[in-house]
Amino acid sequence: MNKKASEIFDIPKKARRKKLIELIPDYEIDDVFRKTLENQKYNKISLNFWGNERKFLEIEAYYLKENNEVMLIINDYTPIQKMEENFKEFLGNASHELRTPLTSIQILIDLFSEKKITLEEIYSEFFPYLRREIERMSKLISNLLNLSRLEAGVIELQPKDVSLYESVINVLDRLSPHISKKNLKVSINLPENIVIFADPQYLDTILFNLIENAVKYTPSLGKIEVGVNDKNEYLVLWVQDTGIGIPEKDIDRIFDRFYRVSKSRTNEDGFSSGLGLSIVKKLVERHGWSIKVESKLGEGTKFEIIIPKRKEGNNI
Repeated sequence: MNKKASEIFDIPKKARRKKLIELIPDYEIDDVFRKTLENQKYNKISLNFWGNERKFLEIEAYYLKENNEVMLIINDYTPIQKMEENFKEFLGNASHELRTPLTSIQILIDLFSEKKITLEEIYSEFFPYLRREIERMSKLISNLLNLSRLEAGVIELQPKDVSLYESVINVLDRLSPHISKKNLKVSINLPENIVIFADPQYLDTILFNLIENAVKYTPSLGKIEVGVNDKNEYLVLWVQDTGIGIPEKDIDRIFDRFYRVSKSRTNEDGFSSGLGLSIVKKLVERHGWSIKVESKLGEGTKFEIIIPKRKEGNNI
């Protein structure tokens, strides 16, 4: 077998010669091998293979007459399958999120038109709830449109010199009600004179998503830090929190569109579209930067954006 097959079936490099069923403990695979050997014809199966994690595989079995052998070709469709599952889950959640405020608005209009409630009752009892729901619906639709435009390549950056400190302060000011509500301690570890070459609007989107995530997933009395390290040829912009962290199995996929970490990782909204970090990564890459994440479950998360300095001068 080649290296990729060993990885798919989690087979150690020093595995000794064994029967197929001993090497790959799956009766469906063993059965297609035996069936192909007996009838000397092409066979194909699709199955869920359970190793360290579930994999969705399509296996083609070819009979090789010359040496009376069977060649198995393994097609790993796990990423596609997971994307489809995440997309279906997202559609279900998004549909629910959109339906809820729309239904509430319709009910209120019906009640008001039938004179069963007054404007005063709407303002005092229903308006705050409706406003929150509509804001969440608007954010979801905005994220969908932004992601679609990014993937279609129709977004044109308009970079210019931007004060990183002022950009961070602006985001923190908008999030201050949520920060105060949870009594979070926020530290800013970057000089006020740092200037980077970026699109102001999309830099704001990047910073807002990262800092908002830190606020959402950091328990009350926790800490959030935003800072910059100067590494000569590049700057490292980082956002770190003492939040609930990300499971190791999810770290490699958090930037995938529609992907959401397990439902146990909840926030005050109770809903995550799985689009925010995907948008962040695409905007970071459009700027010619890169992003990485470090996280420990129960201890916190740190996002780092690597920003190369402009050749004709400094970012500072």
